Amino acid sequence: MQFKEIPGQHEIKARLIQSVKTNRVSHALLLSGTVGSGNYALALAFAQYLQCQNPSDGDSCGVCPSCHQSAGLVHPDIHFVFPVARTTSNPGEPASDDLIEEWRKFIIADPFPVLEEWYGAMKIENKQAGIFKRESQEILRKLSFKSYQADYKVLIFWLPEKMNITAANKLLKIIEEPADHTVFLFVTESPGEILPTILSRTQLLKVPGIASEDLLIRLKKDYPDMGSEVEGIARKAQGDYVTARNMISMSDAARVNRDRFIRWMRICYTMNVTDIIAWVDEMCGIGRERQKLFLNYGLEMVRENFMLNQGLPELALFDSEEQAFSSRFNAFIHQGNIEGLMKEFSDSVSHIGMNANPKILFTDMSLQVSRLLRQPAVG
Repeated sequence: MQFKEIPGQHEIKARLIQSVKTNRVSHALLLSGTVGSGNYALALAFAQYLQCQNPSDGDSCGVCPSCHQSAGLVHPDIHFVFPVARTTSNPGEPASDDLIEEWRKFIIADPFPVLEEWYGAMKIENKQAGIFKRESQEILRKLSFKSYQADYKVLIFWLPEKMNITAANKLLKIIEEPADHTVFLFVTESPGEILPTILSRTQLLKVPGIASEDLLIRLKKDYPDMGSEVEGIARKAQGDYVTARNMISMSDAARVNRDRFIRWMRICYTMNVTDIIAWVDEMCGIGRERQKLFLNYGLEMVRENFMLNQGLPELALFDSEEQAFSSRFNAFIHQGNIEGLMKEFSDSVSHIGMNANPKILFTDMSLQVSRLLRQPAVG
C-alpha cells in the first residue's frame, strides 16, 4: 500500500517519511486511532516505504519488486501478527501464521480492518480471539534471522491489547532492545487496554480522524453515484472512514428513519390524533430491531438540535435534509424540555428491548413528546 491511497493524514505521513530520511525510525511505534482513521493502512504504507528500493520524498515507488511484494503482503521481511482463535481445523494453540492466507485476503480487500469482520472471516462464531504464547515464540524465531532482501525487518502487530500476559512477557526484551533495523509497528484502537509493560516500551503516535475535506474527496471517489449526500455523511462521520462507509451502506434505512422522524415531530406538534394513530400503526409493523434503531436515531436528532439551539452548530452533525429541517426545529428543543425528551427516547429504547407493547408505547410517547414540544423554554 502507498501513502497516496490513504485519505488525508498528511501530517502523519510526513512525520513517518521524515523519520526515515533522518535515520530516526522508532524501533517500536504505536499507531493509536480509530479503525477508520487509517492507522493500519498507515502501518502498511510505512512498511512498504521502508522496504522500497526507489522511494521518493513523499511515497514508495509502487513499481519495484519490493513494493509489489509489500502490496501483496508477501514481502519476506514484513511479518504480521493479529488476534486468532482455535478453529475446528486447528484445535491447538493458534498463531497468526495458521491464518496468514485468510489475513492476506482480508486486508487486501480492505486495509481498514474491523475486528468483528475478522471474526467472520475466521469463522470462529462466538469464540474470542487473542494473541498467545505460541505467537511470541514465532516472533522470536522470525526476528532471529537476518533480513532476506532489505535493510529493515518489520513486524506489523494489530491490536496488541489482545495479547495475554504470558505472550507479552516473552517479548519484552526484544521490543526494548531489538536488533538493528528491526521495527515493530503496533496498531491499536484502545491503548489504555495494552499491558503497561508493553505500552511503556513503545513510542506513541496518535492518529487523528481524517480531515472532513479529505474524507469528502475520498467518499466522492468511492461513491460517485451518491451525489451531494456524501457531504452530510462526511460531516457526521467525524473523520472515520469506516463509519462513513457504514452510513452509506445503511443510507436507505437512514433516509427512512429521517423522513419518519420529521413526519412524526410535525404530527406531534400539531397534535393530530388521526395522524398519530396512523403513524403508530406504521411503527408497529416494522419490527422491534428497526423500532430500536429509529428511537436511537431520534435520540441523536434531539441531542443535535439541542446543540444547535444552544449556539453550538459545530457540535451538531447533520446531512443536508436534516440541516434544513433542524434550522427551524431546533427552536423547540431547549433547556426547558431537553431532559424530558432525552428520557422519553432512552426509556423507550429500553422498554422495546424488554418486549413492551409497541402500540401502547408509541401512542403514549407521541402524547408525551407533543406535550414537551409545546413546553416553553426556561428563562
